[in-house]
Amino acid sequence: MKIILGTGQLGMAIMENLLQTNPDESILLVNRAGKLDVSIPQNVEIMAADVTNRNDLETIAQRSELIFSCTDVPYPLWADFYPKTADALAFALSKSDAKLVFADNMYSYGNVQGAEMHEGMPHSAQTKKGQIRASVIQTLLQSGQSFSDRVAFVKAADFIGPRIYKGVFGTDFLEKLATGKRITLFGKAKLPHTFTYIRDFAKAMVNVGTSTDTFGEIWHVPNAPALNLLKWTQLFETEFNQKGKIWVLPKSVVWAAGLFDPLIREFYELSYQFEHPYLVNHDKYVARFGDHSTNPLAIARETSSWFKAKNSLV
Repeated sequence: MKIILGTGQLGMAIMENLLQTNPDESILLVNRAGKLDVSIPQNVEIMAADVTNRNDLETIAQRSELIFSCTDVPYPLWADFYPKTADALAFALSKSDAKLVFADNMYSYGNVQGAEMHEGMPHSAQTKKGQIRASVIQTLLQSGQSFSDRVAFVKAADFIGPRIYKGVFGTDFLEKLATGKRITLFGKAKLPHTFTYIRDFAKAMVNVGTSTDTFGEIWHVPNAPALNLLKWTQLFETEFNQKGKIWVLPKSVVWAAGLFDPLIREFYELSYQFEHPYLVNHDKYVARFGDHSTNPLAIARETSSWFKAKNSLV
């Protein structure tokens, strides 16, 4: 049985990818509520569990040969959630033979001043969230524990695609574009920025998880060519046949807004991502699996089609 911790956009995309390969795949979905608001096939189960609880995860790990971890919580909760989750996963792995593929981001590398990020970079972030992510890597992959050779990390850049409800090109952006409202972008909008298409992320997670020579390592998802925020916006404008009302917010305004809004204050810590080129190298993955990255035009088209269908705009 394959187990997916988390039923957000990535967890559901992993489920879909597994079922495309094998419609009869035995899958267990895990979230805190133990239920979904969408229908799932009979061979897919859903159960409630707390991923920060050692006993819950030990029980889950005993049922599976492969675990995909893709849970998340709002930024203000990270300092408590991720260390506990890493500890619970480490305990569960130590009590089972399960393998783990952990969905990660680029934060652990920190501000690399526009350099292309690759898997050999140190996890030397100075930001709070970057250090939290680096500590998870240390606990699960680099601590020298016997289970570490059954762990793989798959790192992605900022998400883009269907079911993305937060992020630069999430549903807030799409809603404002569709309705002619003002769209706020951050930082230097003419710098190239790598985005990860959610379905490419899911495929990379499955490819790494179902191979035998990928564990004990970090992998970067193959991504579309890095475009700047304005070029990405233009692709979506074409799909919606609508000119966006763009306002590029300077860093100083984000800082000021963070004095009053905790979520914006958390975002400000990561504003370096929009002050320098944000570039991700995926050569290692492509050499092993080939390049299945989706091109920007197809990303904009598929994302827009999903949003329009969801909101009865087609």
